[in-house]
Amino acid sequence: MAGLAARDALYRDTVRVADRARGWFDGPGAAWRARQPAAVQALVAVESLAITTRLLAVMSWLLDPRQGEGLPAFAAPECGDMAADHPLRAVPGGAIALASRALVARAVALSGDVA
Repeated sequence: MAGLAARDALYRDTVRVADRARGWFDGPGAAWRARQPAAVQALVAVESLAITTRLLAVMSWLLDPRQGEGLPAFAAPECGDMAADHPLRAVPGGAIALASRALVARAVALSGDVA
């Protein structure tokens, strides 16, 4: 079974990234996005939704009441790599996007420990 301390740390980190995402995408990120061309706005909107999907998937797995009772492996959402020229890379949203991918990788690694 995955260590409780590792799951607790993943939970805390997921909440922290979710708070950062909401703070940036609903605040300075919204103003930044509004100044971008339509194509960039679309790319950012898609990545924002993907970040939300990743965070919800990790949180859902962590909060599953079956934790410790043979919980199935974490079903990782499609992450893919973030393009080197993605517009978010130049702003705080890029770090948030990368952090959400890292959380998914941690959940996948932990799920391998779940019996």
